[in-house]
Amino acid sequence: MPLAFVWLILGLFAGLVYAIEILGLDGSMTLLSPERARSLHISQMLYGFFPLMLSLLPFALFQKEGILSENAIAHLRRYFIIWNLFLLFMSMAIVFGNIRGLPFYDFPYWLNFLLAFSGLFYLLALLDALHRYDKRPVWVNVSLAAVIAAPIALVLLMNPQYGQVEKTLIGPHGDNTLGMSFALIPIYYLLIKLVATQGFKPRWHWLWIVPLVGYAISLIIRNFFHPLSYNEEWFFQYLTLLYLPLLWVWLRDAGVDFKTNPYLIFSIWAFVFVDVEGNFLFVPEIRQLIHRNDLVVGHAHIAMGLGVAFMALTIMHHLLPNLFRRGYAILWAALIALMALTLTIAGIIEAGGISGAVEPCLGVRALIGALLVAMVLKMTYDRLRMPLDSLLKLYHLSGFLSDAGGGVILILGGATLFPMLGFHFGGTYEYLVFAFMIGTGLAHWHGLQSDSHRFAELTATVRAVCASVFVALYMAGSLDGIAILVALYDGVFALVYWLVLRGKY
Repeated sequence: MPLAFVWLILGLFAGLVYAIEILGLDGSMTLLSPERARSLHISQMLYGFFPLMLSLLPFALFQKEGILSENAIAHLRRYFIIWNLFLLFMSMAIVFGNIRGLPFYDFPYWLNFLLAFSGLFYLLALLDALHRYDKRPVWVNVSLAAVIAAPIALVLLMNPQYGQVEKTLIGPHGDNTLGMSFALIPIYYLLIKLVATQGFKPRWHWLWIVPLVGYAISLIIRNFFHPLSYNEEWFFQYLTLLYLPLLWVWLRDAGVDFKTNPYLIFSIWAFVFVDVEGNFLFVPEIRQLIHRNDLVVGHAHIAMGLGVAFMALTIMHHLLPNLFRRGYAILWAALIALMALTLTIAGIIEAGGISGAVEPCLGVRALIGALLVAMVLKMTYDRLRMPLDSLLKLYHLSGFLSDAGGGVILILGGATLFPMLGFHFGGTYEYLVFAFMIGTGLAHWHGLQSDSHRFAELTATVRAVCASVFVALYMAGSLDGIAILVALYDGVFALVYWLVLRGKY
């Protein structure tokens, strides 16, 4: 959870930076220019916290059915390690400008192979659980097939030469909406099964079979006959309305309500809203009235910020109800709904539907983003709160905040801060130093968790070596006054431990 919260905070923070930059903040002298901030925000939402938590769904069901083993959990840990490495490499690539200019999946293609590699350990974890069934349920077989197919589909569909990402960026694509909506239905089925308060057996299968057949027909027409006409896309889009009575029947049969799991109910409400709104906005005259570029930006925030995000949080509420409380669900939903409404009003203003200035709406969007970041920081504090019952722990906390926090700030804004302080900034080795700072800060973090004395000794030794090198480079004329400041900072930190704290423990 701590690392997962880091990705969530990073993604939301990047969205907040982008929102402020739209209002006029100049981010050109930092690594989070508007293009990079937007790319990092969307990529973290699509690949970070929410899909990671959503991937726990089969294993939450295995736990509920009493077949989850320690061996499966060990494989699952390895899966999380590789996925987190992917998120680290992806974030750094985007921050340093290695983006493809796409509205989605805007990171180097080769990183998809790292994701596919993580799927190997996910598959091993799944297989461990499967062999414990005397007779495997249908949902288990479907999950297995999806896990086997997903890595292959990932590297094929994301390929910049023959993949589908670049080919589906323009136009309403009602059939693609149908396909994406269908992909959510099995997940909703498993979520309802997870939180069901009574025996649940799904009914009314024709309500998902008809849209599935429609989607298959649309693919055949698009790929083998001709591009879909607007009316044909409209027809396939309207098939998504069949999902609404299906979800209502499933919820009623499972005995699930707002008290059972508020995140799931909010997610389904958002799905219903987006489904109805999407079909409504397919009318050309209405869409042109709403927004000048055929998009109602609030639509995506409801779909992702509530619909898909709350799918993942449904699982977390089931596993950690004291952390993912009902109050957070209500506050999160209210903020995202207000943001979507504000952005939709901005879209109507831009299209000339009503008169007014867009900037106040964008300012409200930024304020709501700040409140979301604050809320997640509060949740993170609730999860990580620990007693600071010794001076040594306080020492580690200050080291973590100053080094890890300072390193992140310097990576993002060092190009601006160094000249402001009168120091030279070359934009090369400095970033390696900042990364090393973050590593030292993380060593202090581990000192907060366990082996406080050992990690304090380690960080003090590292700081002393670094201080001596920086002083030597300053005296040789290779570095300016920043070297003395770094050496002084590291040296004082090391001496505080060696001269004051070491003898107390």
